[in-house]
Amino acid sequence: MSKRHRPREHVYVVVRADLYHGPDTPLEMLVTTKAVLRSRKAADSEVARLNALHPDGSVQYWCSLSRLYEDDVSG
Repeated sequence: MSKRHRPREHVYVVVRADLYHGPDTPLEMLVTTKAVLRSRKAADSEVARLNALHPDGSVQYWCSLSRLYEDDVSG
């Protein structure tokens, strides 16, 4: 297999944004990864559960498709 197409698995990342911080807060402090799941259905369910905990919208969660590669990603 070519290096361009390394073995990978599609995963779903649950992402969190803490919107209660001030406008001068660096982006890397606002956005974090909450969980990585193999199932889109499970990720969507987790996003809905977590968003329900913050009805004021000060913290928001969403799901993003990503890839999980082997440990060796050099080259």
